[in-house]
Amino acid sequence: MYVKGDILKPITPVDFNNRLNGLFHAAVVWDDSNDGLIDFKGIMLTHAPPSIIFDNILMSLHHFDSGFTFVYDDTHFVNQVLIKFESWGPFEKVGELTTNGISFLESNLTNLSSVDYISYKASLGI
Repeated sequence: MYVKGDILKPITPVDFNNRLNGLFHAAVVWDDSNDGLIDFKGIMLTHAPPSIIFDNILMSLHHFDSGFTFVYDDTHFVNQVLIKFESWGPFEKVGELTTNGISFLESNLTNLSSVDYISYKASLGI
């Protein structure tokens, strides 16, 4: 069972060139809970800074629990709720946001309607 703030990656990661067909970046679970067997709302984590195209927001060290393999590393979150597909799994928990990290996303996330990654990219014109 996964809960809001858990950071997931697929057990078998996809190659960058296949990122439209799987989960390449780590994702923060944005549903209150998820059993990993259904699609879920997620927030993409990336190293990409904000730009003319991307509205990514820099996070900080205290947003991440240090007891996991996924920890802060110049990490930004993509300012968009994205649909993560169950078929991209199975997933494993690789990190966890702190309470402060969840609050930070809640305070700064402005694109709340959930879309799939292909629609998200199309909305950016890429």
